[in-house]
Amino acid sequence: MSEPTDLPFQDDEHRPESIYEGERPGENGAGRGHGAEAGGTGRSGQDVDRSLTPGTTRLGRLGEPEETETDVLAARVTGPEDHDGMTQLWRATMGLGHWWFVAVGETGAESPAAAQIDGQMMLLTFTSAERARHFAVQNEMVGPDEDLRAIALTPRELVDSSTTYADAGIAGLMFDPHLSGYFIPTDQLPVVWDAVNTATDAPNDQTS
Repeated sequence: MSEPTDLPFQDDEHRPESIYEGERPGENGAGRGHGAEAGGTGRSGQDVDRSLTPGTTRLGRLGEPEETETDVLAARVTGPEDHDGMTQLWRATMGLGHWWFVAVGETGAESPAAAQIDGQMMLLTFTSAERARHFAVQNEMVGPDEDLRAIALTPRELVDSSTTYADAGIAGLMFDPHLSGYFIPTDQLPVVWDAVNTATDAPNDQTS
């Protein structure tokens, strides 16, 4: 899938394979600190299955992905007043070559998987293909030896299609939900994109 206009998002008939109702997806990275919502509050609490050791499923133990720049930056954000921290986090996130999504739906008509998180529909967004696969295996969407159907879109594609996603009922994007778990409201995508790119392109006014 190259065009996110293939939405609307999965209807009720597809929910068993794409929706995790009532709670956040299983988390591997509890205790890493909290991420940040663009222009608002930090990350809220996430339900964790305490019956499992972190990094395990009923299928066995999973190797946790290595910590990345976005993990570190998300953990450093202290709250909504930490504008510098959020700017650094979103500049790094918007600067990634692609954002990755677990594909659901029929072949040729796939759409990104989403979940009800804190009462809002969120696209489950991953900063790498490895993390998308790790999430899918951890949540038993695919077996450890199965290929993962994934969708890769550039950040600009998501920004340009933000209205389409909002109209389809997608409230936001949750990044690496089982790890750092920071998020952005859909309608803030173009705002944050412009802000971080303006900051990057701004000339240095300092004189020698």
